[in-house]
Amino acid sequence: MVYLTPPVGDGVGYGQVAINLIRAIQGLGPKVSFNTAEPKVHVSFSQPTMYLGTTKQYRIGYTPWESSEVNPMWVPMMQAMDEIWTTSDYCVEVFENYKVNDKIVKVPHGISSTWEINERYPGNKFVFFHVGGETGRKGGQRVVDAFLELFDGDEEYHLLMKSNGPTIARARPGGVWMGNANEHPQITVIEQYLSDDDLVLLYHNSHCMVYPTNGEGWGMIPWQAIATGMPTICTNATGCADFAEMSVPLDSSPAPGNGIHLGDWVEPSYQDMKDKMKWVVNNYAEIREKTMHSARIIHDTQSWTNIAQQVLEIIGDKVDEKI
Repeated sequence: MVYLTPPVGDGVGYGQVAINLIRAIQGLGPKVSFNTAEPKVHVSFSQPTMYLGTTKQYRIGYTPWESSEVNPMWVPMMQAMDEIWTTSDYCVEVFENYKVNDKIVKVPHGISSTWEINERYPGNKFVFFHVGGETGRKGGQRVVDAFLELFDGDEEYHLLMKSNGPTIARARPGGVWMGNANEHPQITVIEQYLSDDDLVLLYHNSHCMVYPTNGEGWGMIPWQAIATGMPTICTNATGCADFAEMSVPLDSSPAPGNGIHLGDWVEPSYQDMKDKMKWVVNNYAEIREKTMHSARIIHDTQSWTNIAQQVLEIIGDKVDEKI
């Protein structure tokens, strides 16, 4: 039996990762418990301030991070765990630099079969797509600015944005402030909650994801886009460096973090993003073929069942060490 604690109140993003992994482990047979101290292993999907478990259990903290410094308050909480799991090579390096634990294990995100592969053929309208417009870190404003600079007034191009709540992105063609991006005739912003099936449909009906993020522990949004076969312009740094080369990697340079993100994250190259957007449009068949190949690799090697099997192998070894 395994005890996994998903993050409270997070039904998307990292919370959805926890749910997918729990379901995958259950699908392989082991019982997963949520409210008992009986299991020998307890995995907390959370920031360190929310780690749980008893000293009789093998306690694992599973935490991603998006910038180069760890909150000093986290370090003793992470050191108190038997080991730390994190999502990417970048996160492993950051946590090793801060000596948060003697045992740091990379457990990457997987993909569910819901995100099925779809081969796209742009017709009369080419649709760029961005998800995360409610969060400045994910680069929605950069996407709006670049799209309007390149395609404002050309009705053959459209920008679709998905935001969990009101987007902070604003339309400003020619530098003139226009208000919400949704007010521009070539931009559609969807702010309401969508089911996974409806969200996948948006991905399938779009032709290119643009995701100039400042930093990710993994980068589930561009990961899912590539898994559907969508050409994806994604910052090739922090957690996304594990897979950005599978489609259209975006250049960046180090930049100071913001808010809770201590140290550095990265600043995506605005010029490279514009160049890559034009390049994708002009070479769509080539990049589509590359991304479709990558999508098949992702589904073959990193399904949630694949990740769950890795997790059970890790847990089995650690239980033997603890008990």
